[in-house]
Amino acid sequence: MFEITGGEDRATLTVSGEVTMQNALAFRDALKEWIEKGDTLDLNLGGVAEADLTCLQLICSAHRSLMNTKKTLTVMGELPESISKAAQEAGFVRERGCRGEESHSCIWVMRPER
Repeated sequence: MFEITGGEDRATLTVSGEVTMQNALAFRDALKEWIEKGDTLDLNLGGVAEADLTCLQLICSAHRSLMNTKKTLTVMGELPESISKAAQEAGFVRERGCRGEESHSCIWVMRPER
């Protein structure tokens, strides 16, 4: 399930249920719809029960697209276990963001425990 709330300047995309290859097009379309018209997207992934590599790739692609157009993608709260586990298994967890990622907003960067 993908629900966009808010205005054109700032919106929240709430994602819940399964975000896998079976519904990747719906997730891509929800991201793309907002990216084309907004400046800041808050991504609420708290309700994601199952995620796979497709989900991770779409989040990265959206982040890169927004970064390249000087827009912002933020993830609200902690990543759910389903996404953290998928990121670990797929090798997405990293020590620093992608090349050119100056905002330090990569969600896959391991942050030290405090």
